[in-house]
Order: sequence, then structure tokens, then C-alpha cells
Amino acid sequence: MRHLTPEKHPAFVLILLTLFAVVGPVSIDIFTPSLPAITAFFATTSAIAQWSVGLFMLGFSLSMLIVGPLADRLGRKKTLLMGYSLYLAATAITLLTDSIYLFIAARFAQAVFGCFGTAVARMMARDYYRDQMEVKMLAYIGGCLTIAPMAAPIVGGYLQEYADWQYSFYVMAAMAVIAILALTLLPEHKQETTTATTSKNSVLAGYKAVLTDARYLRFTIAAGAAFAGAFVFVAGGSFVVIGQLGISPATYGYLFAVAIASYLLSASMGPKLTANMSRSQSTLVAGSLLMIGAMVSLVSGLLTDGQSITGYVAGIAIYELGLGLFMPLCQARATEHMKENMGTAAGLIFFIEMLLATLISALIGFLPEAGTLSLSAITLIAVAISGVCLMKTSDVSEATPQAA
Repeated sequence: MRHLTPEKHPAFVLILLTLFAVVGPVSIDIFTPSLPAITAFFATTSAIAQWSVGLFMLGFSLSMLIVGPLADRLGRKKTLLMGYSLYLAATAITLLTDSIYLFIAARFAQAVFGCFGTAVARMMARDYYRDQMEVKMLAYIGGCLTIAPMAAPIVGGYLQEYADWQYSFYVMAAMAVIAILALTLLPEHKQETTTATTSKNSVLAGYKAVLTDARYLRFTIAAGAAFAGAFVFVAGGSFVVIGQLGISPATYGYLFAVAIASYLLSASMGPKLTANMSRSQSTLVAGSLLMIGAMVSLVSGLLTDGQSITGYVAGIAIYELGLGLFMPLCQARATEHMKENMGTAAGLIFFIEMLLATLISALIGFLPEAGTLSLSAITLIAVAISGVCLMKTSDVSEATPQAA
């Protein structure tokens, strides 16, 4: 079959690579407004249903650990074809099963296989292009990856309000089918072979070195706990805002988008705002925003018996502003002293963050139904854990302002 020529058809290639990249992120957020309806459909509890979000994020992080070696060994297209085929099968299971546990297991499989494209799309852009064109394509893909999480819950909210929860999964299935068909349009890049191999012992030694590095663990756990404080809203927000407080799924989708927009604004503008600060000072500013946001949410809940949606979302928006600064700072400070095993450390950061987010957000199911108070309490606990991790941690580049 005749393939697109990347050099002659960059716009079409960009559209296809973007589709591959966003399947996973869209699958995370599009169904969150439907969580109360899914809970009712399976006649289960919100604590159990929340695992369909938490385990998805854990599967996403696991996907990032395994997809690189697979793509190098099997090739980009074969890896994606396998991933989207298994993702499609998992999506079919979510629509056909009447067991919440099988539904959750299928969501985990969706994450592991559907998120292959988030990493492989960038690999393919690097395969096809060089120099400024490569940078341009990666920037466009990254931009779409920021828009998708904001649009997905809004779309999911309307689908839930005017159709039913299954329609979000129909959208996921349609994206997978289109992605599989799109793969036939792109050429496979021939990987350069190398005789250098990494022994199993050296890989295990690398993991051991990273996981026994106290400084790395402090900053990684601090970032993971802070992320968990925000992930509480992802995992439990729909149960509280829709299920307990009666807000429509469509409105919830917009509230969700506000939180994500706050994070993206901070992540994009933060480096310029803190350019003249040391990393230690910037971390203190970011941590202060996290604490202020958590306290605003908690106090508004205490004053209104957990009924204030405006106060809670305002606090989460402030928290996300801090998180957009805090996460990249902690990730940078976790590895700035390292001279070896940087790749292993970078991969483990995301995995550990997702694992902590899954575990901490699971606490929601053990709290009484108290409106936004339950969510705010977990967020405050997460900030406290993060703060404890950063106590007495010296800064390698204390006096050096961070690069913009």
C-alpha cells in the first residue's frame, strides 16, 4: 500500500501522530463525569468504582516503562498495532461486562495498551524529522496533549447528560479503530541495529541504585504526594459534585477543565516567573500555593458543611497553580545530583508518582460522605506528606537561579 511521505505531507502526519498521542489521555478524563452513573449501573460503591480511575493511571505509568523497549524491538507500527488492538478488545469488555471487577481490569488494560501512542508518537516524529521540523512537530503534539485533557471531560459531561456512560467508551473504541486504520498510511522507520546490549544485572543494579538514593526518593515521593492531592479531585470529584451535590455532568466537565487549565497555565508560565529564584526558593513558593489551595478548599467546606462547590473549586485551582510549578521542580531536583542511571530515574519518577496517586486517592472511599470536606481532607494530608519529605533536604544548586 502507498504510504504518506512525511517530508511531503507533514500536516497529515501531524494529525495522525496527534491522534496516536491523545488516545490514552482522552481515555483518562472523558469518562469521569460518568462515574456516578457507572457506580449505579454496576450496583457497586464509589470506593470500588474509583479504582477504575486510579488503576488506569497506574497502568499509564506502567505503559511508559515498557513501551520504549517494545517499540525498539518490534518497530513503531507493530507496537502501536498491538497496543490499539488490545486496547480495543479491552474497551469492548468494558461495554459488555456486568462485573465491576472485570470492568476495572479492562480499564487497566486500556491504560497499558492505549497509552503506547503517547510515547510512540513522539518517537515517530523523531524518526521522520530532523532539526527545526522535529522540534516543531513535537511542540504541536505537546500542545494537543495539553488541550485534550481539558476538552475530554467537557465532551464526556455532555455525553453523560444527553446519552449514557457507554457513549464515552464508544468514542474510545472509535478512536482506536481510526488509529489502527491510520497506521496503514504511515511508513515504518528502519531502526539502526547495535551490538551493544544491556545485561539484566546492570538493569537491576540501576534500579537498585536509584531506589536506594535518599534524595531522589524524597523529591519523587514529595511530587507524587502533591500530585495525589490533585488526583483526589479526578478520582472522587464526580461522586461528590454530581452524586452528592447535584451538579450536572456537563457542568462538572467545565469545572474539571478549570482545574486542568490552572495547572497548564502555571506549568507554562512558571519557569519565567521563577527565573530569578533558586530551585529551593521556587519550591517554597510552589509549596505555599499548594498549602493555600488545600486550606481554601478545606475552610470553605468547614464553613458550608461540605456544600460549597465554588470555594472547593477555587481552592483546587490555586492548588493546581502550585502543582504546575512544584512537579517539574521536584522532578528536576530529584535527579540533579545524579551522574548515572538518569534514564532509569526518569522512568521511575512517573511510575512512583502514579502509584502514590492511586494509593492516596483510594482513601476517599474510607471517608464518610461529607461533600467537599472528604476531598479537601485527603488533599491536605497529601500536602503534609509532601512537606515532610522535603524537610532538611539540601539544594544542590542553592544559589543558582533556574533556567527559564
